[in-house]
Amino acid sequence: MAPIPLRDGDLRWVFPHLAEVEPVLDVLNTATALVERLAAHLGHPRDDPDDPGGGLVFDHLPGAPYAGLTGTVRTEELTFELRLSVPCDARGRAVRPPPWLVDGEISIRCDAISDCGRHELETLESECGTPTEAAGGVLAVAGWLLSRGTTVPPAGWRERDVLSRHR
Repeated sequence: MAPIPLRDGDLRWVFPHLAEVEPVLDVLNTATALVERLAAHLGHPRDDPDDPGGGLVFDHLPGAPYAGLTGTVRTEELTFELRLSVPCDARGRAVRPPPWLVDGEISIRCDAISDCGRHELETLESECGTPTEAAGGVLAVAGWLLSRGTTVPPAGWRERDVLSRHR
């Protein structure tokens, strides 16, 4: 599944009964700009085809009833990610929204001898009942990620990793 930039997709993949697209799209475009600012701050050029520098993209599988949105900025060690998704049932299948789930996460690459993957450092989560609330939640998480990513120096995140050098 290739990511589809916000500008190239259809918001009705995420919000099937959205009557007025523009107000929700305006908020999500603002969130995209914040994610792109974080990417630029961390050294990701916008015109690099291998790393487009953030922004929101659709997670859309052809034929799937619903899609989500993600915004991810990565450095060699750090990942700043936001997600807008629909809940899943016990079998892992998407259920009809609302609600929509909005979450953000800051994680760091494991630095132990036996690399276990990523260590979650900070998270932010919310549940939203309307498309407008969900777009506002995405904007809030994008703002939080930008704030955290620009106020904590990249080297300062390792100090926050309680699992650093674990065995």
